[in-house]
Amino acid sequence: MRRWLVMLVAAIMAFSGLAAAPATAAGIPIGRLGEPLRVEYKGLIADVTVNHIAPSPVPPGFGYPPRAPRYQVYRADVTITPVQLPTPYAMGITFAFRGVTPTGDAYEPRNSDAPDALQFGMQSAQVGRTFTGGVWWDCYRDLVSNVVLLDRITGFRLAQWNVV
Repeated sequence: MRRWLVMLVAAIMAFSGLAAAPATAAGIPIGRLGEPLRVEYKGLIADVTVNHIAPSPVPPGFGYPPRAPRYQVYRADVTITPVQLPTPYAMGITFAFRGVTPTGDAYEPRNSDAPDALQFGMQSAQVGRTFTGGVWWDCYRDLVSNVVLLDRITGFRLAQWNVV
């Protein structure tokens, strides 16, 4: 009886995993660096481009210094053109650009006081007005191979750019 119960639970979990995977991954735009992707999420529509990723000096207001063993800060230049916004600050509270490595590490973006930080453009975005800014990560292990745009609150994946 116990084996049947274990097999039933395993079958249900496998079936639910197969049924859910295509539905969540189907609508996510994926591209390469330099390609603009249309992001649509809860009334917020924007054309987003991750232009390039390069090593960077530590920006002002970065907080604690880069960590061992790599001690490197990388910057991604991002260009956003808002198409539809529910509020001017909607992107600032929704978008988070995470740097993901080939080994599965995910670097969260660090706030900065740099005048060209992307966070300042996202806080006062206007429809049709393109802005560019930087996103910085403390890359303490491997280098970034993918940039993933997430909803900051739910963690829902909105877009992805492959570096290689």
